Amino acid sequence: MKIIGAGLSRTGTKSLAHALRLLGYRTLHFDRTRLTDIVEGRAAEPDFHRYDDLDAVLDLPAAWYFEELLAAYPESRCILTIRDEDSWWKSIERQFNTLSPLPTADRDPFRFRLRTLVYGSARAEEQAYRARYRAHNRRVLATVPPQRLLVMDIAGGAGWDTLCPFLGLPIPAATAFPHANAGGGFAKLARARLRRMVRGGLRAIRPARAPRDRG
Repeated sequence: MKIIGAGLSRTGTKSLAHALRLLGYRTLHFDRTRLTDIVEGRAAEPDFHRYDDLDAVLDLPAAWYFEELLAAYPESRCILTIRDEDSWWKSIERQFNTLSPLPTADRDPFRFRLRTLVYGSARAEEQAYRARYRAHNRRVLATVPPQRLLVMDIAGGAGWDTLCPFLGLPIPAATAFPHANAGGGFAKLARARLRRMVRGGLRAIRPARAPRDRG
């Protein structure tokens, strides 16, 4: 394990994941399985050596446990992706309350529990979410030694020129830095998923066609 992504969701974590993969890093973005017992509170003495087969892990839940992961992998370094707070709030509110709402835990128990753990509620509430966003970023900046930390504002324009020197790698000459959610990419994916669900529902309720009378 080389890179722990400490940035919260909607701060460019998916773009960073794409960039790291282009650089040859085995990267996991939004881990739904390896920390589940810890997120659910079932691990009394959790062992955070869960990513020995990877080079980088980004987004939640790993970002929430960045201290434990940095301790488990003392040779690793940390990348904190940030974003203008107003822009971040607009994005997270739209994702959580409009595109992927979770009014109860029934639809997606893991995401419901994770959102509640990190932000205090599964529904985005402005005052609480903004406070949690600021507190998390302050905790990263106060905890991670400067030599192990890179702060990236990808939405604000940071790209290869910021990332590659930190990694000690040359800047890709012919490859643009990826921007995974530019142009409403998440919204497009959500609309596509909704269309598939509607089509599936229509197929399920469409009456069977009566056989033709060939007599």
